[in-house]
Amino acid sequence: MRVKLGYPDKIVEISGKMVYLFKERLYSAPLEEIINYYLRGEGLLAPPLKSVAPDVVRVLMDSDDANSHVGTWSRADQGVST
Repeated sequence: MRVKLGYPDKIVEISGKMVYLFKERLYSAPLEEIINYYLRGEGLLAPPLKSVAPDVVRVLMDSDDANSHVGTWSRADQGVST
């Protein structure tokens, strides 16, 4: 899956299992880390990536292709085995 999100001051690209953010410099993180940060509020992410985590997860929830990734992490967070 490849998705680009445009903002006035930055561009976010979800490509496979990585998230890239271009804002004067390149930031990147595994998609799994972005989802973990969104669900638990903890993780080692650069502040610009933290700020777009809700948008990244929202795009994933709207996508049939990636919906399973968020659903799996959500169930794991609740202790449900998949």
